[in-house]
Amino acid sequence: MIKLPPFASLRAFEAAARHMSFKNAALELGLTPTAVSHQIKQLESLSGQMLFTRHVRRVELTSQGRTFAEAIGPAIGEIGAAFERLSVGTDRKTVTLGAGPIFAARWLVPRLADFWDAHPGIDLWLHHSPLPVWRQMERFDMAIAWGKGDWPGLDCTPMLRIDVTPVLAPDFADTHGAPRSPADLRRLPLLHHRDGDGWRQWFETAGVPVPDILPGTVFEDANVLLQATLSGRGAALGIVQFVEDELKAGRLIRPFPLQVDPGDAYYLIHRPNALANEAVAAARDWLLQAQPDARLQGQPKIACP
Repeated sequence: MIKLPPFASLRAFEAAARHMSFKNAALELGLTPTAVSHQIKQLESLSGQMLFTRHVRRVELTSQGRTFAEAIGPAIGEIGAAFERLSVGTDRKTVTLGAGPIFAARWLVPRLADFWDAHPGIDLWLHHSPLPVWRQMERFDMAIAWGKGDWPGLDCTPMLRIDVTPVLAPDFADTHGAPRSPADLRRLPLLHHRDGDGWRQWFETAGVPVPDILPGTVFEDANVLLQATLSGRGAALGIVQFVEDELKAGRLIRPFPLQVDPGDAYYLIHRPNALANEAVAAARDWLLQAQPDARLQGQPKIACP
């Protein structure tokens, strides 16, 4: 009989190998980094092999660990998908879709009724996480990823390009004074998504010099950033395609017409064999047709390098 290690150890190792981080694996699994480390040490003890090389601020897979991760990653994903089908308790078809919080809330959720009308026999299981979805593909049939379309081993179809522009709440403008020129924005509290690169790009496009470090509050979650903007905590770069309702209703104002394409885009990504599943193929077709982006029309599916 084949001796199997504890599934908890396998799951912790797979997540840590995918994220190359015990901390991010712990965040995904709802554990502490210490617990993840303990599970991996248990797996190393049982196998007699070192799976990670530990450095001060990072971890690195050993050659044995890399081989093992490549072998068990798809299996962990299949187990998760099988359990979700079991949990449903019916023979209905299911498709698991990963997406970041802002895309899920602002683009996907308003269109779900249209999906159900078009595909009443398919249950869409939506997973959203602030962690990069391309690092979690073992969990999903498909995912919507933000980036340059350079995720190895995945098929990537350009789906949506965005534009960003400064937005602020009317009460905030009344309190701090509405900016009359792009340079005026520099005197206001700025809200950043992850870093200052977005604001830096917008200011440079507007011809406004900026210091090496732009001050302000940094948010990891774009939804939280948007809520902070609506609450009058500062000026933010709003995604034009995602804040149209707030602008029309007057909950946000747009002081300048200049909008900037940040260069990256949203891509629909999946493993090369995913479309063999008819339900996945149908969901993919619907997603790509739900809101065609003229700037991406004619760009084919690509195998990421």
